[in-house]
Amino acid sequence: MCAAETDTGMTVTPSAYRRLRRATETFRAELVVRLAGEVGLRPAEIARLRPGDVGTYDRDGTDHHFLAVPDEDDGIDRRAYLPPDVEHDLRQFVRANDIEDEERLVPVSPRRVQMLVAETGERAADRTGDERFRSVSSRTLRQFFARRLLAEEGVDPHVVATVGGWGSIERLERFLPDLDRGDVAAAFERTSLVEGADGTDVGDGTAVGTRFDAAFERIRAAADALSTASTRDGIEHRACEHLVDGDPYVVAWIGQQRGDSISVTTAAGAGGAELDGISPDDGAVGEALAADDVRTTEDVRSDSAFAAWRDHADAGGYRAAAVVPVGNGESVDTVLGVGTAAPVTDRERALLSYLGRRLGQAITVVEQRRLLLADTVVELTFESGDPDSFFAGLSGEHDCTVTLDGVVPGEAGALVYFVTLSGAGAEQVLSWATDRAAVDDARLVRDYGDESLLELIVSGSEVATALVEHGATVGEMEATSGTERVVGQVSAETDVRRLVTAVTDAFPDTDLLTKRERDRPAETPTAFRASLRDSLTEKQSSVLQAAFHAGYFEWPRGSTAEELADAIGITSPTLHNHLRRAQQKLLTAFFTDDQRPGDPESPWAED
Repeated sequence: MCAAETDTGMTVTPSAYRRLRRATETFRAELVVRLAGEVGLRPAEIARLRPGDVGTYDRDGTDHHFLAVPDEDDGIDRRAYLPPDVEHDLRQFVRANDIEDEERLVPVSPRRVQMLVAETGERAADRTGDERFRSVSSRTLRQFFARRLLAEEGVDPHVVATVGGWGSIERLERFLPDLDRGDVAAAFERTSLVEGADGTDVGDGTAVGTRFDAAFERIRAAADALSTASTRDGIEHRACEHLVDGDPYVVAWIGQQRGDSISVTTAAGAGGAELDGISPDDGAVGEALAADDVRTTEDVRSDSAFAAWRDHADAGGYRAAAVVPVGNGESVDTVLGVGTAAPVTDRERALLSYLGRRLGQAITVVEQRRLLLADTVVELTFESGDPDSFFAGLSGEHDCTVTLDGVVPGEAGALVYFVTLSGAGAEQVLSWATDRAAVDDARLVRDYGDESLLELIVSGSEVATALVEHGATVGEMEATSGTERVVGQVSAETDVRRLVTAVTDAFPDTDLLTKRERDRPAETPTAFRASLRDSLTEKQSSVLQAAFHAGYFEWPRGSTAEELADAIGITSPTLHNHLRRAQQKLLTAFFTDDQRPGDPESPWAED
């Protein structure tokens, strides 16, 4: 089989990639495919590339080639690595076409670059009979670039994130292979950290390798337990209890920023002293919140950044400690603290960072679910003329109106927006959008003549995205001629002042127009929707909403299953699975009184 599908859409294997290259009809098309699949460039970056952007670096007598990847402002975004044979083909193309150093290598729009890749996929499907090639896109090729380096070549994820422009290792997690204890043990056997490898032990006589294995077990158990809790308190309690249920952690606690202090909401483990006097503005906790990174110490007693922990450490019987930011995206107001007898290793620190992100994601899900079921919510209306907010910038650039139809989560923290465009041509806007750093992909769903429905996958700067990252649900958004109006809802317990400050700091030309509490009427349709939403899993709800807004249920269809799956970041079979389960729950809730959504008697009950 030359191609397969995984959770990120169609996965191109090396053999499939070779077939794709052979399907190109011009030297330019093959170069575009190679720049996406072997250098990791986005369509907008390929369209801006110039021969003069290529540079050479000598390391121990060997020449390595790099690309100074230009950004939309003609600055340098990053330096991508250029494999020798790609550099050779690029140089040959420049010579054959007599391209000057400051001329664009591929003088077409980013949209045309996307079309070149899609056309190559169509030819590959026609030649091989493998219909999956028709779903190949520039995003597919960037995924191939990342997965090949990470899973097959074993390149350090930090290096891949840097040269590929992902910004952080976390955004590459979906490309990393799953590891079991055998994989971890084999990896550590090749290091000097395993007991007996170099004759050194940690201070309490426990080998570093043995300690890591214990930490791996505790952190995995804590992460696995998150899905079984339905409240924030339950999530925090389960995480802390699982962390201290065996070596190496003796104390675990979770604290949330409330005003000028950190309030410890959950704690587990030895010690009766309360942890107090912690400020979000200084010390290790403040550093972790500000940098969104783990902070550790080998000795709480001698480290001034952990001064507030000393009495707690004496009572709890630990010496070393770590403080971990708990967040999902840019919203970080919670930390996880752990106390342990021996220093936290670098690899253990990476695992704790992973647990912090999992905790943040789980908390966001239950908080948004609670918001959906709350009787009272706080409605916030923002108005922004900040051109750095994507939709405000789009409407100002094209003097048009963009209205939100729906928004669902995408992959790697992106949001998939379905918007109605009026007052501008769809192709013109799509070409402009794909040249923006904030946009991962864009396509036309429906053309209604004077209006059009667009799908925009936005991972960068946008007011509505900022609200979602801080726990809000966005119900309305309209941008007209450079001014964007967004209406979001948060729970009554939300720190609204902190949310508003975060949004206006990120987008200075933004004002909070209104803040009002609203009672949700206990009408039958509302209760029905709330009950149904509560029975759907997060992914089922997202897939059902995306399919509705993308015109999947219309005739003729506005989107194929493959297009929808690629936008959300799942496979086509997985999409159909979620849709069937969600539709069954919807129909069960509508047609029967005695069999409610989630009833175990349902043929689509969850495993």
